[in-house]
Amino acid sequence: MRLALLVAAAALAASPALAAVPEKGEGTITLLGGARVLFPGNGSYLDEQGAAHKLFQPGGIASFGYQYDDELHVRIDVGYLYDRYRIAGGDLVVKTIPIMFGLDTALLKGAAFTLYGGGGVGYLLNTGSRSGVNNEANSTGGYLALGLRLRLTPLVGVVIEDRIIISSAAVDAQSQQRLNVGGNLLSLGLMFHFLQPDDKGHPQAP
Repeated sequence: MRLALLVAAAALAASPALAAVPEKGEGTITLLGGARVLFPGNGSYLDEQGAAHKLFQPGGIASFGYQYDDELHVRIDVGYLYDRYRIAGGDLVVKTIPIMFGLDTALLKGAAFTLYGGGGVGYLLNTGSRSGVNNEANSTGGYLALGLRLRLTPLVGVVIEDRIIISSAAVDAQSQQRLNVGGNLLSLGLMFHFLQPDDKGHPQAP
């Protein structure tokens, strides 16, 4: 995935010159959705409970950011991660809401694209539900991300992001095992970037 992002960015470098995505001073709203892989997995828990678990689980992120300068983009991310373990006598469903404060920086910029890397820390609100019993087991965590933003229109961009979230919690009230509630989230979505209210717009060529 990381190699694919680098190849796509290099291919765009020869396009007609446009500003990077987003530009300095712009606010951003990014909506991402995709598939999550729990790596490393929860093998000890699966063996203990005789559980089955699908490799891919859904997840999504809503990000609110600001492009502070030409390189630095600060952001607050709020997400939703869903996970289900098939267990005889009652499945375990884990719902996680990550709230993360982070930043990313441009690794490579070109015509209408930005390849970026970033990371952050925050809090994960985890709820495990099994046999009608809900168990809250919140946790702290962090993430690392590599992504590519492509300009679609002057105010909209396409975003591809590969994010690794690191966090664990004892979400099953019937087990002492701590489960990985983070994982590797590969997502695709849209970024809406806009000028600050006091800006008059981008300079136009005569």
